[in-house]
Amino acid sequence: MLDRTVAPAINRIEQVTIPEAKKVAFDNGLSLFYINAGQQPVVRLEVVFKAGKWFESIPGQSYFTGKMLTEGTKSFTAKEIAGLFDAYGAFVEVVPGFDRVTLTLHLLTRHLPSILPVLREVVTEPSFQQKELDTIKTRKKQQLLVDLEKNSFVAAQRFTENIFGINHPYGRLLSQSNIEAIERQSVIDFFQKQFSGNYEVIMCGAIGENELELVNKYLGQTPKRTANDIQVTFQPYEATKVFKEKEDSLQSSVRLGMPFINRSHKDYLEMIVVNEILGGYFGSRLMRNIRENKGYTYGIRSVISCLDQASFWTVSTDVKKQFWKQTLEEISYEIGVLRNQQVPKEELETVKNYMLGTFVSSIDTPFALADKFKTIHYSGLDYRYYQQYFKTIKEIDQDRILELSQEYLREEAMTTVVIG
Repeated sequence: MLDRTVAPAINRIEQVTIPEAKKVAFDNGLSLFYINAGQQPVVRLEVVFKAGKWFESIPGQSYFTGKMLTEGTKSFTAKEIAGLFDAYGAFVEVVPGFDRVTLTLHLLTRHLPSILPVLREVVTEPSFQQKELDTIKTRKKQQLLVDLEKNSFVAAQRFTENIFGINHPYGRLLSQSNIEAIERQSVIDFFQKQFSGNYEVIMCGAIGENELELVNKYLGQTPKRTANDIQVTFQPYEATKVFKEKEDSLQSSVRLGMPFINRSHKDYLEMIVVNEILGGYFGSRLMRNIRENKGYTYGIRSVISCLDQASFWTVSTDVKKQFWKQTLEEISYEIGVLRNQQVPKEELETVKNYMLGTFVSSIDTPFALADKFKTIHYSGLDYRYYQQYFKTIKEIDQDRILELSQEYLREEAMTTVVIG
């Protein structure tokens, strides 16, 4: 008879094989990456433009150019595009980012022949109507007014600004005056410079030869253009402290961090383990201390954020206003413990098992497999990265954790932002 008072034995996951994305070339020389996986007749198609904030000459160009893609084309109005996608149960979303703008389409595989002609025009022939641009600008200004009332939004912005500098593409903030200054011609110019003929397609789901031929037919004919790269000078980083009190706030938003190593660095994978111990998951030291023991917050986490041109490490939380100073003290305490004491072997084993198990559960859908591919693809890595990930987690020991903590978690190098 099963004794439910005894915890089951933990079986260490030794290795996982990840289905790899395959690459084919469109007729125009652009690339299509695809993963044929899953049992459901659905597909996710992503058109990824090398056109993020990094490439802007005018603040807001990337955002508004991306958002205008689905707001009218040579043959379809914005209303007609939305109606066609709705009629076929398709969902489309455009997400502008620091380095890229991604148009994502979810739909049933059988509807690709009906949707792709519309998508072709969205990607290659947006009309950039002034009326639609004015509407998006108004919507963005209203959204910004709301966001600027949120301590967490302001804290994140001020943190990024201090990490990179106010004139750096990653640190430059989109203001009301920036939004107002955006003109239709600057959006058209940015499309021609960074979007037109300058994209990759990533597909996952139920994909066969017929689907590949269809995508090539509609997205593989536009003349390929060479991407425009830019050179940006990073200002020297200096740790700063920003404290802004708001009398009507019930909570304070806290950000603590610094520029960091990226995925290609030899110590990166080991530092993921260090970060996990400190604040990377629900059972982390910061969560146990500041949420469970002190009750200052509902959640706190630390994370390494990797961009194409830079990376940064952040501890972030929203706490009861009267406890922000104590929260910073406890964060400092936990960093100090990690820098000065070995992690108990049992705790390290728990974190290792959690990380390995979480990774396995994170690759159980076609969409997740495509996300794993994008992580390495846009970091200039290959699938050996994930083999090394498993190897690193299994082999890292207490001495190495202590050594890495002392080398990288230096409080004197950290910027602190508290809003509220």
